[in-house]
Amino acid sequence: QCSDLHEANAVAWTLKKAISEEDTATMMHLDDILVRITQNDVVKRRIFDPKHRAFVPDFGVFIKAEVNGKLKHYAVSRQMVLFAVERRKAWRMLQSKAGQENLDYQAQRALLAKVDQGDVSVEDLRAKTRELYEAELATK
Repeated sequence: QCSDLHEANAVAWTLKKAISEEDTATMMHLDDILVRITQNDVVKRRIFDPKHRAFVPDFGVFIKAEVNGKLKHYAVSRQMVLFAVERRKAWRMLQSKAGQENLDYQAQRALLAKVDQGDVSVEDLRAKTRELYEAELATK
């Protein structure tokens, strides 16, 4: 049983690691990078191409979490980001089967279509993901 606990701790360490707030200045927030990635990007392995909009740097993404009443920052691995993409896809499929219209998905698809068609540059998307996404969401 001790071996299982050690293995669980090793897995947890490889998925996230604590960082300072200053470290986040050069990183992307998980919410922002999720807008830029689809499950198809994962399947087609676009997440490994630094020039593609869906590129996911390993431990280049961060989250904020409350731990013992304090806000902490964590860098998350590429694997953790891909897990979030897969879970989002499953959630959207469940909503679709229930007849729920997902405006977030529509806004994401519209924004990514603009990027893929060249109407919005990858650099602009990376620099202003949240602004572009919220503007697209406002039209839905």
